[in-house]
Amino acid sequence: LEPTYYPTFDPTQFPSTAPSTTTARPTTPERTYALVFSDEFNTPHRRFTAGFDPKWTALDKNDYTNDAQHYYSHENAYTDTNGHLIIKSEAADTEVVGFNDVKFKEERITKHFKSAMLQSWNKFCFTGGIMEAEIALPGRHNIGGLWPAFWLLGNLARHTYVGSSEHI
Repeated sequence: LEPTYYPTFDPTQFPSTAPSTTTARPTTPERTYALVFSDEFNTPHRRFTAGFDPKWTALDKNDYTNDAQHYYSHENAYTDTNGHLIIKSEAADTEVVGFNDVKFKEERITKHFKSAMLQSWNKFCFTGGIMEAEIALPGRHNIGGLWPAFWLLGNLARHTYVGSSEHI
């Protein structure tokens, strides 16, 4: 089957064809990698409050990028009784004092959703190799409204800290 310019949300009946066996292979030699960081989140009742976990931190932070309507709370990130990582998103009002960069003044605003963000900033710096993650995303593929993400920013940039990635 040939790929189409306009994707659909329906799965194809057959998988794509495999590349030809005459396709040129990469010229770099095969490498062996050593596992240097792993977290299966398999410890029950784990919490990610700042300073509590050696690998991850869940911030209490207003996300003011892109006129976001949510607030990040450490209470919304934890592992359940089976050791599965849970990042809970909920409709919940949170009042914050934010900086209005148009009016150049602080103002009290209400965020209407609460979720969590885990970060390893200043705890583990990934400098090369292979990153692998298995993530189960909520909801259905054809219903909008959620924006789950798995970001790899490195130690030079920080999500929701506007300006931290400028000129990088």
